[in-house]
Amino acid sequence: MMRCILLLLSLLLLTSPFAQSGVLAEDAPGETAAVFSELRSGSTGEAVRRLQERLTELGYDCGVPDGSFGQGTRSAVIAFQRHNGLDADGIAGEKTLRLLFSDAAQAAPAPPEPTDVLSEAWPILINKTHPAGEDLLPADLVLLSDLCDASLVKIKYSGTKAVRKATEALVTMLEDARDAGLRKWQISAAYRSYQDQLSLLNHKIQSYLKKNPSWSQSRARSAALRTVAEPGTSEHHLGLCFDINVSGASSFAGTKQCKWLHAHCWDYGFIVRYPKGKEEITGFTAEAWHIRYVGTEHSLRMRDENLCLEEYLDRYASEANREIIEYVDLDETPAL
Repeated sequence: MMRCILLLLSLLLLTSPFAQSGVLAEDAPGETAAVFSELRSGSTGEAVRRLQERLTELGYDCGVPDGSFGQGTRSAVIAFQRHNGLDADGIAGEKTLRLLFSDAAQAAPAPPEPTDVLSEAWPILINKTHPAGEDLLPADLVLLSDLCDASLVKIKYSGTKAVRKATEALVTMLEDARDAGLRKWQISAAYRSYQDQLSLLNHKIQSYLKKNPSWSQSRARSAALRTVAEPGTSEHHLGLCFDINVSGASSFAGTKQCKWLHAHCWDYGFIVRYPKGKEEITGFTAEAWHIRYVGTEHSLRMRDENLCLEEYLDRYASEANREIIEYVDLDETPAL
């Protein structure tokens, strides 16, 4: 009789939705009893929801626990893996899940103090030779959906954020574009944390490895870095950049919207950050869709003198620094 009862209980556990979705929990607190399948991008169900709840409990932000393994969840898994000494592949496999639900799981480090990225006299430079710190957190980040009317611009991904001042300038610019008869704008990307950047790179690497099984990890990484920035070198980390497109169009370059943007964005404090012909200076392929907010005191001068950000800072910020140094040296010269 007892054997029959045990067999029945085993069947009930194995056919439960939770077991089928990947993780089977036992009553012992803080431990995952068994893992039947890994959880990764595209996974859905109760197991994903519990994964999200546990990540949130430990301070790894993955958004609202909705049972859908999207980009936010993947970024949170990568952050957990990196902070806990695991391979940061963004996949919640057996090793990751067992540690995540154990008492040994390390909580996320305290968030860094927000930085006012517009407080400096000169625009902050981020590129391949001037990376941002991993803990950079721009101050005054807002949800684009809170400031951008859906009839004005489509926000491709929910939860997209940017610095308020840059977002307000974007809205003003797109309202004027609409008045000029140009519509169907779309924002495909704005602020990206270091973890978001790492997640994008890892995803691209895995994509190359899947398509080319004979490739080494280093070869796939080299290929990925042709189109994806090394974490810390992406301007999106500042929360001042927008990837702007035409909703439903396969390409932005050459569209009426692109021509208008390149002609008028400067008047609103934006620059075309990676212009054609400046690739050797910026270190990035020309991107017609990528604009960066710097304020009109800088953007208009850059437009008038056809300078990319690196050229502008090298010419004017260096001169200003030299003038300050010369002034200080002269001021501190002892009297004879």
